[in-house]
Amino acid sequence: MIVSFAREQVESGAISINRICQLFAISKATYYAAKAPVENFLSKYEHLKRDVERVIRKNKRYGIRRIKQQLANEKITIGRDVLAKLLNLWGLQLPRKIRKRKPSVIEKILGVLGDRTNLLKRTLITRPLQAVTSDMTILWYAGKKKKAYLCEHKDVFGQMVYGWTVGERMDANLVRSSFKRACKNIRHLCGRLPKLLWHQDRGSQYTSYEYVEDVLQVGALSYSQKGRPTDNPGQESCFGRFKDEWEQEIGELQSFKDVVRFIDKKMRYYNHKRLHTSIGNQTPCAFTKAQLTAQNERRRSGSKVIHNWFRFFRT
Repeated sequence: MIVSFAREQVESGAISINRICQLFAISKATYYAAKAPVENFLSKYEHLKRDVERVIRKNKRYGIRRIKQQLANEKITIGRDVLAKLLNLWGLQLPRKIRKRKPSVIEKILGVLGDRTNLLKRTLITRPLQAVTSDMTILWYAGKKKKAYLCEHKDVFGQMVYGWTVGERMDANLVRSSFKRACKNIRHLCGRLPKLLWHQDRGSQYTSYEYVEDVLQVGALSYSQKGRPTDNPGQESCFGRFKDEWEQEIGELQSFKDVVRFIDKKMRYYNHKRLHTSIGNQTPCAFTKAQLTAQNERRRSGSKVIHNWFRFFRT
C-alpha cells in the first residue's frame, strides 16, 4: 500500500524518488521491484511483442485464435486470454479494422431471389444422376494442430461421391477441382455427362464467377438459403458419419500429403465397399450401376415397342 502510494506521487510529479523513499523509509530496490500489476504483466511478455507484431503485419486478417496458432507453429506458446489482454494493452487491435467484403453480383441476385434459388426441394428426386449436392468441411490432423479442407460432390439419390478434393485453403479452386473430378467420373460411369441439378450453399466459393460458369455449362444451379444447413441435410449427414468413423485416424496423420492419400482411400471405400441402408444395404457404386442398367433396358424396350408400332402401321 505504501509503495503504491509512493509510486503515484512520483508519477504525478509531486515528489522525487529519493525524497519519497526517505520519507517512507523504503529502499530504491523495493520501490522499483513493486511495479504495478499491469507493468509486471507487460514486462513479463515484452519479449513476445515483436513476434506478435510481425504475425499481424503479415496476416492482417488474423484474429486471436489464428495469431496464437501461428505463434505455436513457430514454437512460441502463449495462452489465448493472455494474448487477448496483450493485444489490448499494446493497442494492436485498433488499427486492424477489416473491411467487410462487398457481395458480388451473383450474391446480390441470389439475395433478391431468396428461397426461389433452392430448386432441389422443388424437384422430385427418383433416380441417381439427377441431382448432386456439395459442401466443405474441416479436417484436423497432426494432433489436431493443423487443418485441411475437404470438398465433395455427392449424388442425392444414389449416395455416390463423384468428386472430392482436399486442400489447404477453402477457396473457389477447391470446389472447382471437386466439381471437375465429379464430371470426369460421371462421364466414365455412364459414357456421357447428363444435365444435372447441382445444389450447394451460398458460400463465396460456390458463388464465384468461375464456379458458376463451370456448372452452367453442363447443368443447373440450386442454392440453399443463407445460414440454413437444413437445406442440405444429406451432405451434413454424410460429413457427420465420415468424421464419426475416421476423425481419430485423421487426427493422427502428420502431413498434408498423408491426409490426401487417406481421404482418397476412404472415398474409394465409401463408394465401392460401404453398405448404405438408404439404398437397400448396397454400395453406392453397385446401386448406381444397377439403376443405370435398368434405365438403359427400359429405354431399349421402349424403342423396340415404338419400332414395332411403326412396322404395324406400315403393313
